[in-house]
Amino acid sequence: MPFSSAERPGNDTSRRSEPAKRRRVSWDLLRVAFVALVLLFHGTYLARQWHPELVARPFVFPYQLGASLLLVVSGYFAAVSLRRGDVVRWWVGRMARMLPAFFVGVLGTSLFLRLCAPPGWYAPSLPDVLANLAMLWNWKPQSYTYVDAAYWTIPLQLLWFTAIFALWRARRVHGDATVRTLWLVVCLELVLLPPRLHLQSEAFRTLYDGFGLYRVHLFVAGIAVQLWSRRRIRGPHAVFLLGACAFVHLCQTRHPSWTVGLVLGIGAICVAALGPDWDRFLPAWVARLAQWTAGITYAMYLVHQSIGYVVMRRLQDHGVGATGQLLALGVLAVLLGWLLTVLVERPAHRAIMRGFDRLRPTA
Repeated sequence: MPFSSAERPGNDTSRRSEPAKRRRVSWDLLRVAFVALVLLFHGTYLARQWHPELVARPFVFPYQLGASLLLVVSGYFAAVSLRRGDVVRWWVGRMARMLPAFFVGVLGTSLFLRLCAPPGWYAPSLPDVLANLAMLWNWKPQSYTYVDAAYWTIPLQLLWFTAIFALWRARRVHGDATVRTLWLVVCLELVLLPPRLHLQSEAFRTLYDGFGLYRVHLFVAGIAVQLWSRRRIRGPHAVFLLGACAFVHLCQTRHPSWTVGLVLGIGAICVAALGPDWDRFLPAWVARLAQWTAGITYAMYLVHQSIGYVVMRRLQDHGVGATGQLLALGVLAVLLGWLLTVLVERPAHRAIMRGFDRLRPTA
């Protein structure tokens, strides 16, 4: 998932923190690029996998990379923002940023599908909507259907943020113990994978998938890059840990091409974290456009897929070809993402944090 505006470089969610730093254009560009990969995968590949009546795309991008790389970025900025101040406020801020927009996205998408889905297409029932609001898919996928399949990353991040919060509060993770914990998590995911694949135990599957172990290596990779950028671990150690994360990703997905793409994306993240900002190579208007688009990427991610498929099908019924459908998907994602950001995500976050600060005035 794209990290929210509260997690941007230079945006500090703590009331008693270091002075704000200048936004780094490199991170804005990465966020926009990774969300674009999500749109390409959904619009050119999954769209016809799930709805073969849609006309052939002018090209196909069959690589599930964007969402995975966004989880890496989320892990990186979770580590960046956590060390800045009050850990309780940090956790409340994560929840306040993600949940209101998610809830409105679920309700809005469900209503749109009920009203506008073509005959024979999925239209969520009230139990489906409630199950999606409760994020029950990973726990019982055979019983609960996604209103929008892009939602799969949301409960994973909420769980991982909460796990970091609990560990930090208990003071179990600090100093060198942080790195040992990261290795423990990666090894645990890998060791438990064969039983997950071959044990045929629904209880084991429920726990493994429900707690997000099948992608926790991506979050670990982001934290590892952040520790490397702070000189908390040396370069060879960081590369070895990131290589282990890539190996686990290959074992989980069994897609070599997806893993190669993930490695290249993590390489770009390392360059952004360790090197100079990329603004020196770009015109000012590109930086401004990247900054604006990056600020709405979380909402874009929430509302583009299911609504976009219906819009593409309706456009096809009116004679619009594949290229026009893909352009419409991009425009729709930006428009709905902007509306959800300015009407729900940002005001809800501000209101919740003001209420939190009144209830808990001292950090």
